[in-house]
Amino acid sequence: MSDYAKPLPPDDPPNRPFWQGAKRGELMLQRCRDCGTHRFPATRLCAQCRGENSEWVASSGAGVVETFCTFHRAYWPAFKAEVPYDVIQVRLDEGVRMFSNVVGMAQGQVRIGMRVWATFEPATPEVTLVKFVPAT
Repeated sequence: MSDYAKPLPPDDPPNRPFWQGAKRGELMLQRCRDCGTHRFPATRLCAQCRGENSEWVASSGAGVVETFCTFHRAYWPAFKAEVPYDVIQVRLDEGVRMFSNVVGMAQGQVRIGMRVWATFEPATPEVTLVKFVPAT
């Protein structure tokens, strides 16, 4: 049993390759084999061409902060010690958008347009979370 008290993603079979990749230190995305469009979370059909053929590929892990918000209230008790904290929306270079956190910098220093790289934070023996660090 882990001491990790924050919410964790469910064991979701369609997205399992994403979480397996995170555990290996790779940011995996689903890619349409028909048109090449990347997507996350996993879906049966491509939103671009409606194709059903897809594969999981490693992404560059690079992206840009499109927007962010600062939480001043802990909605889960496990986050109380971190308030205030920033939640970011990153647009990866492959076009996919993800929500996460920036680590490795002080709270309040996040800026829209800043470049970031994926990093991987083990939460439990089974789950590794994708976070982002500022690009240097």
